[in-house]
Amino acid sequence: MSATDEVSVNELVDEFGYNRSTVHHMLKTMKLEGFITQNQRTKNYNIGSEIFNGWIKDRDMHNYLMRLKPTIKEIVNNCKETTTMFVRENDRAICVLGEESEQIIKAYLMIGREIPLYCTAAGRAMLAYLPKDEVEQILQISGMKKYMKKTIIDKDLLYEDLAEVREKGYAIEKEEFEELINAVGIPILNKENRPVASVSVVGPIMRFTDQKIEECIPFLLEKSKEMSEMVQGKYYK
Repeated sequence: MSATDEVSVNELVDEFGYNRSTVHHMLKTMKLEGFITQNQRTKNYNIGSEIFNGWIKDRDMHNYLMRLKPTIKEIVNNCKETTTMFVRENDRAICVLGEESEQIIKAYLMIGREIPLYCTAAGRAMLAYLPKDEVEQILQISGMKKYMKKTIIDKDLLYEDLAEVREKGYAIEKEEFEELINAVGIPILNKENRPVASVSVVGPIMRFTDQKIEECIPFLLEKSKEMSEMVQGKYYK
């Protein structure tokens, strides 16, 4: 089972030779432990966050992400707010890397935290660069829950926002997922212009204001390009 392909129970039965009841029991246990996830629309299975986190720690991916860590630190030093990197798993984004602000009042880094895609800066920075049919599939799985008063739950408005993200190169979130929190998200794109991750700068609204966000954006766009070039192999042959 790869990170991009889902498998059905029948395929697992054929692959491993166990009966259906045994496979169902194994899948239930692995799902509870976070090793696999289930697509609620297709009922098929995919790799879960625990396997992904272990993969990052135990394989070259850890070293690969560590190449981006100095850039994350640069962003923290420039914007003075907590900065996190997310990767997508089905309809969620998972925090895999980050650096906390030195401010007393700040957003806290939580490695392994999962957040929705449609109502967060980190999520929309990735959604904006996916084909519309893929975004539709994601929304069918996640739905569009109203977490806060400002959460976008109208699909047409979301697509307008995603178009703006593609045009400008960044996503902005203002108290859409968490109270008193603003965020800016930038994509990390591969050679096919698909998102492999996103970076989100997160801060309290009393300090991370519209003006402060605007001041950070030119630097963030520069770093988005830089990290994308790292991923594309332009820095590391």
